[in-house]
Amino acid sequence: MLPRPMIGILLASAAGVFWGSMSIAAQYLMEGVSFDAIDLASLRLAGAGVLLLALEALVLREDVLAPFRNKTDRRDLILYALGMLGIQLTFFLSIRDANAATAALTVTTGPLFVTGWTAYSEHRAITRDEWLSIALAIGGVSLLVTKGDFSTLDFSPAGVLWGIASAACGAFCTVQPKRMLTHLPVGVVVGWGMTLGGAILCLINPPDVAAVEWNLVTTGLYFYIAAVGTVAAFWCYLKSLAYISAPTTALLANFEPLTAVVLGVLLLGLTLNTAELVGIALLAVMVFRLTRAKKK
Repeated sequence: MLPRPMIGILLASAAGVFWGSMSIAAQYLMEGVSFDAIDLASLRLAGAGVLLLALEALVLREDVLAPFRNKTDRRDLILYALGMLGIQLTFFLSIRDANAATAALTVTTGPLFVTGWTAYSEHRAITRDEWLSIALAIGGVSLLVTKGDFSTLDFSPAGVLWGIASAACGAFCTVQPKRMLTHLPVGVVVGWGMTLGGAILCLINPPDVAAVEWNLVTTGLYFYIAAVGTVAAFWCYLKSLAYISAPTTALLANFEPLTAVVLGVLLLGLTLNTAELVGIALLAVMVFRLTRAKKK
């Protein structure tokens, strides 16, 4: 039996891996079959939410209506859904106003928000180890997304602000549902957060489903994005909070760009330069430090 902290580390790392693999599938859908990015985001959230709620109700026999029987749970669930919507929408707006590299880099500030809020709520200062882990994460992801060439970044004020807003929404969705998760199943909370967030985004920007050529490949990739890259990823991410701290969970989610790079090499023929290898090494050091700290 693995120690509880190690289970949490594996769950949070798995979430990053699932998100990273999902980005490869999403890239194919957007570039290969002209799937609109915001349409994909709304369909991803709504489809994943419905799928997860069906799984919870029909297979696990959970009471999926439980969050609506308590006024506080209803309020917190709506806030969580808005946070899920915020993550998706602001990230794509950051890409629109800047570029993908800038968006990915600014989102790595998420652990700063989580660590800062956790330290504030616990009435303590941010520790030296926490600062070092954040620095390793940001440094590693920076080298991965820029390939060591920071001239590819577009520091447009709007793009950077949208990216930071996405990081803040991600931090909010890491910390905010902890009270609900003490008495509600993770799948029910995540399922409703996705369903409601996706429904709101569909109302804001109705997806043009008919414009996509639906075949075995596109359907399979969409199902993978919804089931693995969204349902499994968010479930593992929130479930890890029962075993490790929110700042550690947020840091380990940086496996997302690492997984995307590795799969890009294996599946899309990408090559790694020295800067990307150094970035991978920095992320590996961060994970090693976190693992040793949890063991102690």
